[in-house]
Amino acid sequence: MRLFIGLPIPSAMATTLACHARTMSLPKARWIAPESFHLTLVFLGEVAEQRLSSIKNELEEVNFSSFPIRLTNLNTFPRASVLIAEVDPINRLLHLQEQIVSRMARSGFAPEERPYHPHITLARFHGSQPRPPRLSESQRALPSLLRRSLSADTINLYRSNLTANGAHYEILAQTKSS
Repeated sequence: MRLFIGLPIPSAMATTLACHARTMSLPKARWIAPESFHLTLVFLGEVAEQRLSSIKNELEEVNFSSFPIRLTNLNTFPRASVLIAEVDPINRLLHLQEQIVSRMARSGFAPEERPYHPHITLARFHGSQPRPPRLSESQRALPSLLRRSLSADTINLYRSNLTANGAHYEILAQTKSS
């Protein structure tokens, strides 16, 4: 199973974000469905099914209070060939991510070597040269409607099922804020 842990994005915010992003003319962009938007906290990768109970047990022990997260702008990750909405890396978000990394380490998952960069993937670029275009300042800017905060109050364990039409995410476990 291909697994990751993340925060869901409320459907109204996801739909508004998708509509805004799709107004840009981005050749070779394969748009992610708004219902698949999430903020990844930890990517676990391919995991044997017998490890699932250990992951769920560790997630149940995560203790956090609901907090606001805020989108800051759009950007691209050239190396990953994706269009993203960047998320303000506030201390509470970073602390939650570190707590989950620590709990997953107890279950035998090595932490990522790259620094954590909170974002929501909106599109992937494909083709013979899938490098995303550089965004202009006006393309990077978010309208005020999208700069408002949303509540981070649920952590999901997702299973990623890869299909010809992109990934489909299934929630395997959920932890709510206290």
